[in-house]
Amino acid sequence: MSERIVSAACVIYGAIVSLPPPARHHTILARLADLRPDIVLGPKDQGFLTSTGRYVGRVEAAEIAVSSGQVNELTAPPRLFSEDLW
Repeated sequence: MSERIVSAACVIYGAIVSLPPPARHHTILARLADLRPDIVLGPKDQGFLTSTGRYVGRVEAAEIAVSSGQVNELTAPPRLFSEDLW
């Protein structure tokens, strides 16, 4: 089976934070803000976890999602957004 995208994820202070689908990046960011209101994450801190446990950025995630057949079309090529998946 080919590698697939399994969840949205964010990187904060070197740690990967993720929630199970259908959680989106804004869901993760809201939970983090509840814990630490001073945390500010930008687009470069947002990516995805794959079925092999890798964290990948939006562009690589888009390549994986398209090649694995998870999505046929991206809403904002060349990047993947969780809305493209669920």
